[in-house]
Amino acid sequence: MKKYDNKSNNKMYINRTDKRYREYIMKKAALVKIAVFLSFVCVGAVVSMLLPLRPKESSYEKRMLTSFPKFTVKDFVDGTYFADVEMWFSDTFPFRDQLIVCSEAVDSMYGIRTNVVHGGVIAGDEIPDVEFDADDLLKLTGVGKDVQAEGAGQGNVFNQMDIDAEDVGTDVEDTDGSTDAKEGESLGSVFAVGDCAYSYYAFSQSVSDEYVSVVNNTAEKLKGKAAVYSMLVPTSIDITLDDATRNSITSSNQQKAIFYMYSRMNANVGKTYVYDALKAHRNEYIYFRTDHHWTADGAYYAYAALMKQLGKETAGLERFEKIEFPGFKGSLFTKTGITALGENPDTIVAYKPLSTNYIQLYNRTYDWTEYNIITDVSGWNATGKYSTFIGGDNPFLFINNPQLHDDSSILIVKESYGNAIIPFFTESFENVYALDYRYFKGTVSEIVDQYNIDTVVFVNNVAATSTQARVDEMKAVCR
Repeated sequence: MKKYDNKSNNKMYINRTDKRYREYIMKKAALVKIAVFLSFVCVGAVVSMLLPLRPKESSYEKRMLTSFPKFTVKDFVDGTYFADVEMWFSDTFPFRDQLIVCSEAVDSMYGIRTNVVHGGVIAGDEIPDVEFDADDLLKLTGVGKDVQAEGAGQGNVFNQMDIDAEDVGTDVEDTDGSTDAKEGESLGSVFAVGDCAYSYYAFSQSVSDEYVSVVNNTAEKLKGKAAVYSMLVPTSIDITLDDATRNSITSSNQQKAIFYMYSRMNANVGKTYVYDALKAHRNEYIYFRTDHHWTADGAYYAYAALMKQLGKETAGLERFEKIEFPGFKGSLFTKTGITALGENPDTIVAYKPLSTNYIQLYNRTYDWTEYNIITDVSGWNATGKYSTFIGGDNPFLFINNPQLHDDSSILIVKESYGNAIIPFFTESFENVYALDYRYFKGTVSEIVDQYNIDTVVFVNNVAATSTQARVDEMKAVCR
C-alpha cells in the first residue's frame, strides 16, 4: 500500500491553485483590455459625431472638405444621399489633418536616408520604348479630319522636335552640365534638397493605359461635336531639379512616360506637349519649392503651347494684372515639416484677367455662387493661398468674357494642377468652363451638349495618370 505523501500532495494543490490564479489574472487582464478598447471606441464614436469638431477646410490638402449633403427624395431613393453622407463622415473626421501629419511622422520613423525612396513610394514600371519618325509625329499630334471644330487641332507642337527614342531612358537628359549630385533626403514620397522639395513619380503602365482609354473613348463619344486634347504636365522633379541629382534617385522618367501615353492615343486626340517648353524655362520660377504644383508662370507657358496648337492668339501678360501673395507654405512642407521649407516660403504670383474677374462656381455644397477668378488671399492661412486661383477645387465653374463675341468655348477637365492655367483662357475664349473630375457628378458629354462646347482639354499632372483613384474618377465623368 502506497504511503500517503502529504508534502507531495500539498505541492500538487499549490500548483493547481497557482495555475487557476494565473488563468484568473490573464482573464481579468483580457477583460480590462477589452473594456479599454471599447471605451476608446465609444469615445471616438461620440467625438466623431460632434459637429462643431468636424473641420470644413483642410490646411494640409489645401481644399474645402465635403459638406453635409442636401436631402432630396431622388437621392434618397437611389441611394446617392447615403453615399454622400458616408463621404462627408469620412472626409470631415475631427482632427483629420493632425492625424494625417501623425501618420506621416510615423512613416518617417522608418528612417531617412540620402537619395533613397522610403516609406510608401514604390518603384515604377519599366516604360516601354517608343520609336518616332516624321509620320508618327504627325499622327501623334493631330486631332483627325473628322473633328471640324473651327480653329481646333490644326497646329502641331510635336512636329518641330527631333526625337530619338534611345535618348529617352530612365534618367533625364543631361542638359545643364551638372556632374555632382547634391545631398538630399527622402521622406515618404518627397525628395528634399535644401529649401526645395519634389514629389517622386512612379509610372504605372496599366493605370496609364486606362487613362489613355478614357481620353480615346471621350474623343470617340464627342466625334463631330468637340475636339479633344490631352495636356500632360510634368512635375518639378524632372524639370527644375538639376540633372545630376535627378539621375541619382529613383523616379520614373516623365518625358518617356508622356511619349508612351501620347503614342497610344488615337489620331483624333490632340496631344499638347509642354515638357520641352517648361524645360526651356527651368531656371525661372515655374514650380513652387514647398508645394507640388506649378506656378502661374509655368502654367502660362503651357497655355501658350496650347494656343499655338489651336491656331489662336496667345494673350500677352500685359492683358493681366500681376498680383503677389508671399508666405505660401505648400503641400510638400505640410507633408514633411522640413524647417528649411518653412523658413523660406513661396510667393504666389497670380495674373488677374483685365476683361473680367467674375466667375460662377458650382461649389461643394452643390449651389451656384459668384466668386473671383483671382481672389485676394493675402490674409489667408499660409497653407491655403493656392486657392487664389479660381476659388480652389470646386466641381464646376463658368467664366464669360464680356469683351469677346465669337462664340468660342473651351472645357477644361482637370485636377488641382489645372487651377493656375484657367485664368489665362479667359482672354482667349468667350466662354470658359472647367470641371474637377474628383467632385463633379455629371458627365463631360452632358456639359458639351448643354453648353455647345467645341474644345475639350484634359489637363493633368503626369502623376495623376498613374494614380488609380484619379483615373477612376475620370472614368466616372467620361462614362
